[in-house]
Amino acid sequence: MKKFEEVMKVSNEIENISVDDAKKKLNDPNVQFIDVRDKESFEKGTIGNAMHLERGLLEFYLADGSPLENDFFKKNTDKEYVLFCGAGGQSTLSTKTMKEMGVKNVKNMSGGYKEWLEKK
Repeated sequence: MKKFEEVMKVSNEIENISVDDAKKKLNDPNVQFIDVRDKESFEKGTIGNAMHLERGLLEFYLADGSPLENDFFKKNTDKEYVLFCGAGGQSTLSTKTMKEMGVKNVKNMSGGYKEWLEKK
């Protein structure tokens, strides 16, 4: 089995932004925040008008022809996407997945929702 540190090395293959930098983008109409936490966490609170795309179903939302395909990404190819989760791990992996599936301009918010709340 791979060690956690090995799995998280994908962080070096994606663009990461700080919570402070993400906060500056909150009201930008060209930026869409994406919450990859589970539904229960999302319903307890999220960032602005974040779209909810649960990590466990992400590939199904993005794959052409999937019964769960979300065409938002095809219709909004010029948007910047900022992903976040609770602490940054799930969104790191999700950012890598979205990048591999062809979504352009996707970034991970390091520190996640936890750090976002701490910096309010």
